[in-house]
Amino acid sequence: MQFDLRTLFIVLVILYACLGFVCLFLPYRMPGSRAVSYWGYAMLTLTAGMAGIALRGLVPDFISVVIANAVTLTTFVFVLASVRQGHEAGSYLFAWSVICVAVLLLAYFTYVLQDTRIRIAIVSAAIALLTVQPVLTLIAAAEESSRRARLFTAFCVIGVGLLMLARALLTIKWGANPDFLAPDFVQFGSILLFGVFVVLGTLGVVWIETAQLQSDLARLAMLDPLTETLNRRAFMLEYERELSRCVREKTGLALAIFDLDHFKDVNDSHGHLAGDQVLRSIADTLRASLRGHDVLGRYGGEEFSLLMPGADMTAAMAAAERARLAVGARPVEVGSLTIPISVSAGVATYGANGSDWESLLSSADAALYEAKHKGRNRVVAAPGAAAPAACAKVRSTSK
Repeated sequence: MQFDLRTLFIVLVILYACLGFVCLFLPYRMPGSRAVSYWGYAMLTLTAGMAGIALRGLVPDFISVVIANAVTLTTFVFVLASVRQGHEAGSYLFAWSVICVAVLLLAYFTYVLQDTRIRIAIVSAAIALLTVQPVLTLIAAAEESSRRARLFTAFCVIGVGLLMLARALLTIKWGANPDFLAPDFVQFGSILLFGVFVVLGTLGVVWIETAQLQSDLARLAMLDPLTETLNRRAFMLEYERELSRCVREKTGLALAIFDLDHFKDVNDSHGHLAGDQVLRSIADTLRASLRGHDVLGRYGGEEFSLLMPGADMTAAMAAAERARLAVGARPVEVGSLTIPISVSAGVATYGANGSDWESLLSSADAALYEAKHKGRNRVVAAPGAAAPAACAKVRSTSK
C-alpha cells in the first residue's frame, strides 16, 4: 500500500479550508461570542501551514519547514482563544514561548544540523505541549449547559496531544526518511488521525456554542429584559413549584406586590430613559435586600412581585418593610440628577388570604391599594383569618 503524503496533505488543506470558512460564516453564530470564529481562524491558519508543508521540495526549506511549521503551531493559539469562555482573560505567554523555541530549533536542525527525524519530533512535541492549556480550559469550564460539549472537545484536543506525543516517540525510535513526503506509515497514519481529531474538535466547538446559545435563549425567555428579574411566566412557574413545596412540607408562603410611588411623575419630569434607570435601580435594590430563596419578578409596568417561601405574615411583613426601607435609602442618580424614590407594598399569605393564585393576588393588590390610599411609602398586610391556615389544610383547593 502506497502512503502518498503529499496527496494526503492536499486533501487535508482543502478540508481545513472548508472548515475554516464554514466556522467564519455560520449564520447562527451566537452574538457576542467568538468561539466558532476563533476556531475558523485556527482552521485557516492550519490550512496555510499544511499547504506550506505540502510544497516541500518545490519551495525553499525556509518556507516549507520553518515558516510552514511555525504557522501550523500558531493554530493552537487560536484554538486556545476559541475555547476560552467569551472574553475570558488569560495569558498566551506559554503558547508563544513554545512556538518560538520550536521555530528556533527547527531552523537549527534545518540549516546547521540537518535531521528530519529531530524536526518531526520537535514539531510533534510542541503540538503536544500546546494542547495542554486548551484542555485545562475546557475541563475547568463552569457552564453546566455546555459541559458535555466542552468535555467532548477536550477529548478531541487530548487525542491530538497524545497522537503527536506518540508520533514524536515513534519517529525517534524508528527514524524517518530524509524526504519528509516519502511513503511512511507512521507519518501517514499520524497526520490522517490528526485530521480526524480536528474534524471532531470542530464539531465540538460548534456544539459548545449552540449549547450556550440555547441556554442563553432559555434564560432570556424567563427574564424581563429591562430589570433582569423573572418575567410573569417565569414567576408563575416558581409560584407553582413553591406551592407544591408548601403543601408537601407544610410551610408558609407569602406574596408581596411592590409598586413604585409617583412613577408617572418620574417619566413625565425626567423622561422614559430616567424611568428605565429607576426601574433597574429598584430591581437591584430589592434583589440585594432579599433572602437567598425569595423569588423576585416584574409583574408589569412599575410593579414587582415577591414570593417568600416559608414565611408567615410576620416574617413577610418584616421582609417587605426591609425592602421598602432599602429602596428609600437609595435615590437614583441619572446624570446630574438625584431622583428620590419610594415604594408601597401589599402582603398576603397563602391560606389566610387566599387558597389559589387569583385570590392571593387579589388580597395583595387590595393591601397595596390601601397602602397607596394611606399616603404611599408603606407596607400593608392583607386582612385575613386570625390564625393563618397551613398550606396542607387547603390542598384540595389549590391548583
